[in-house]
Amino acid sequence: MWRKISFLILILTLVCIEAAHCEKVFVAKAAKRHVHMTGFTRPRTIITVSSEENARCIAVYADVGDVIKPDGVFARLNSIFVDLDIRRNLEKQEAIKSAVTYYSKEAERYRSLIAKDYAAQTTLDALKRDLDSAREEIDALKVEEMILREHKNRHSIVAPVGWRVIERYIEPGELVHDGDELAKIGNFNVLLVSFALTPSELITLQKMDKIELELPELNQKVAARIEYVSPDFDSEMRKIEVELAIDTFPVEKRGGIRADLYLPMEEAKGAIVVPESALVQGYEEAFLIRESGEEVPVIVMGDGYQRGTKRVRSKDISVGERFLTNPPQTGF
Repeated sequence: MWRKISFLILILTLVCIEAAHCEKVFVAKAAKRHVHMTGFTRPRTIITVSSEENARCIAVYADVGDVIKPDGVFARLNSIFVDLDIRRNLEKQEAIKSAVTYYSKEAERYRSLIAKDYAAQTTLDALKRDLDSAREEIDALKVEEMILREHKNRHSIVAPVGWRVIERYIEPGELVHDGDELAKIGNFNVLLVSFALTPSELITLQKMDKIELELPELNQKVAARIEYVSPDFDSEMRKIEVELAIDTFPVEKRGGIRADLYLPMEEAKGAIVVPESALVQGYEEAFLIRESGEEVPVIVMGDGYQRGTKRVRSKDISVGERFLTNPPQTGF
């Protein structure tokens, strides 16, 4: 019995020694620096709504900040003169339809008379010409009616459903001319944030499994995706324009909200991230202590991305080496 207890105590002692040893050693990992960039949200698309007719505005259905309603109508123009033209056109069509009916009956009657030699062929020919002319006139009036109805439709100023009014330049009662800008409408269903990236930063972004943007004003993070990458290159900045899209937003979607992007870029060769406690620091130099006890001088590059870590660099360090986590601060 005592032998079993002694054996178990021995095993536990060895495990504790090994655990304590592991806690005192860390493995060097490649350091990464997080490049910080800032952009601002904006609507995915902005369009200008213009008039295609000369008329007076009789109603505006959306103000600045309002959403375009399901019918898509932003404003209406007075269409009284177009309505009168359509009415006159329809009356002409009815009158000519009566003439077509009369000429058709007369032509049929004269065919019967000519068959019995009671009438001349020239009379029938004249009736046919009048009938064809009346039918052509009806066709022309129908085309004119289509044009008039299209003009009437354009007296209703439409905009994409669900988009929001950014600027409004018209009030009821104002006279509108063809080509006048009436409003600016934006698609805020998806927000875009623009960034200018170097080729290496773009490669890093494209390799990320999950892209997040920090919203410091809201103290939240949101998921983003690459909307498009410009095929061109800004020779002055030496950067490429990239648009990130935000589909889901924690508050009402709007432009001008600050969004921060952090890209984890690889440091130069020989740069690692270490626990702050692993550094043995003097007045002008800093060291790491290898597991074997050898001192390795390093250059401290700054804080690591995680709290309690530092980024250091040395040509004598390789990723995967083991160093003491809490070496004695002997001073030098």
